[in-house]
Amino acid sequence: MMYGATIRLKAVSPLFMRGVDQRKAEFRSASVKGVMRWWFRALAGNYVSSIKELRNLEGSLFGMAGDSKSRRSKVVIEARSLSKPTPIHFGGRGNELDWDSWVKDLPYLFFSIKIGARKGQVNQFYKPGSRFEITIKSHDLKAYKAAMASLWSAVALGGFGFRARRGAGSLWFDGKNGAMEALELPTTLEAPDDLRRGIGRAIRLVGNAMDKEELPLKPTMDYPTLTETSSIVAVLGVERNPKLALKGFQTRYQSFRRNRKPTTRNVVFGLPIVKGRLGSLKNDAKGARRASPLLVSVKPFGGGYRVVLVKLRTRRFHENERLNRVADWEALKLLDGKLNETVVFGNLSNFESKNERWTSL
Repeated sequence: MMYGATIRLKAVSPLFMRGVDQRKAEFRSASVKGVMRWWFRALAGNYVSSIKELRNLEGSLFGMAGDSKSRRSKVVIEARSLSKPTPIHFGGRGNELDWDSWVKDLPYLFFSIKIGARKGQVNQFYKPGSRFEITIKSHDLKAYKAAMASLWSAVALGGFGFRARRGAGSLWFDGKNGAMEALELPTTLEAPDDLRRGIGRAIRLVGNAMDKEELPLKPTMDYPTLTETSSIVAVLGVERNPKLALKGFQTRYQSFRRNRKPTTRNVVFGLPIVKGRLGSLKNDAKGARRASPLLVSVKPFGGGYRVVLVKLRTRRFHENERLNRVADWEALKLLDGKLNETVVFGNLSNFESKNERWTSL
């Protein structure tokens, strides 16, 4: 028997996803599957205690290639755009759907997108309101449910494409989706509690698919996991449109970072850092790569929009020990005081120092 569902999505913020031709926008199945795999790992972290076990579970669902343990994927994922991409140009009218409007109002969050466009590296994007379709199929019911939970988490808690961790590529369900709702995964949000219930349900669906019980004690691991003891999911206040919601976050986030001196105290927000007082860490911070543990997206709630923040702590911040020592995880807790977040999952105490001393080099 084949289990399957088609999920229609709509862009809440501009989406920058590229295909084989890096200059052209393309909503690709491979890219969507990659995002789903990431969220599966985050959810599965509630049930495993080693990266080896996690990779085996991921491979058993989504497939594994490249070695003697190659396995076929249990799920088929097909993605396509129902809307055409829009050319990027400067000097537009500046209305809510224009490229210029978003880049002008969100220069701090979208700065690298603007740089890429100026260099001709990004020539197209999917504007807000663009529609997409993702189909999930599997002969294995448990695998189907785990894949659906992974996709729901990707949509509800994150984004897709370039600069997705800073508000670009936020998608939402284009109307209530019966297949998701049948799994008790909400496709409309009225209040923060709806998001909380969805997160708990997604975690349980993945555990059921793996025939595993949640770990009674969930240690902080070297890879990001969405657990009560190593993460926070929070929402900000309601705004009338998604750009205004992101703009409000941008103002407070930028102010928070600028007031943290020296610049090395901001290492925890992601690398590289190319400007600021870096001292002896200058070359390390400029040459290193580390995705931000702070994920920013914007989602519809009731008649308005809220910024959704996901903070994911890991045991080690970076393999470079000098950078690892200055990664001030408590900054992600202190940021709450600036943003006045409403926590829906996890606890702010997850980001206390826990006997780790911030060191200035």
